[in-house]
Amino acid sequence: MSDTPWYYADHQQQRQGPVPAAQLQQLLAQGQITADTLVWRQGMAQWQPLHGVTELAVPAPTPVELSQDPYAAPASAFDPTALPVQESVAPGQQAYAAFVGANFPVYRRKWRLDLTADGAAASTNAWNWPAFLFGAFWMLYRRMYAVAAMWIGALTVLSILETLIDVSDSVSLVITLGASVAAGSVGNHLYLRHTQRMIALAEARHPGDARAQHAALAGLGGTRWSAVLVGMAIYIVVIGALSFLLDP
Repeated sequence: MSDTPWYYADHQQQRQGPVPAAQLQQLLAQGQITADTLVWRQGMAQWQPLHGVTELAVPAPTPVELSQDPYAAPASAFDPTALPVQESVAPGQQAYAAFVGANFPVYRRKWRLDLTADGAAASTNAWNWPAFLFGAFWMLYRRMYAVAAMWIGALTVLSILETLIDVSDSVSLVITLGASVAAGSVGNHLYLRHTQRMIALAEARHPGDARAQHAALAGLGGTRWSAVLVGMAIYIVVIGALSFLLDP
């Protein structure tokens, strides 16, 4: 069994990896993944269930008989339709798919990548609800650390100005809502530009090697909850410090 790096989809519809094939077998033996778990490696046209990949030599799962408990939970709660594996990825879009991960079909539509032959975005005007609702925390989740830092910095400056000017609560609410609307409006654009910067970086580091580029993008992209938790902790500390310093 080769040491080719593999990626797999966990039960939270998140891409995990890269891991060697031997570790996939170990995860299967431990029950952390099943024979139906979707996997992918460089060179595969789309994601496939683990049992459908010949080189991994995993037997297909035994079908559940109707006579068994109809109320039993399924073997996997993973929804394969949420992954990009169910839709073909054009060559010009593969780098985007490697970087974005499981939610690529959503962003492919938001960025209108299918409207151009080379996979370049035709428009990024679509509304982004996660950016509207969570702002910088969504940016951290999408690993846009520099963008999130600048966004938090801008909001911090606004908060300081509000305190110094002593604006009313209603005006402060309008400013907060305006910042949320701005995030929802430009969120897709910011994420697209971040993705394109990472693609350019991967191409510069691995010129002419699409496989290495995609592997690097998979490591740089996707999502990260730990970044959200760290961001929340920093936000609480900053807000507490400002309240202490600016409190008359």
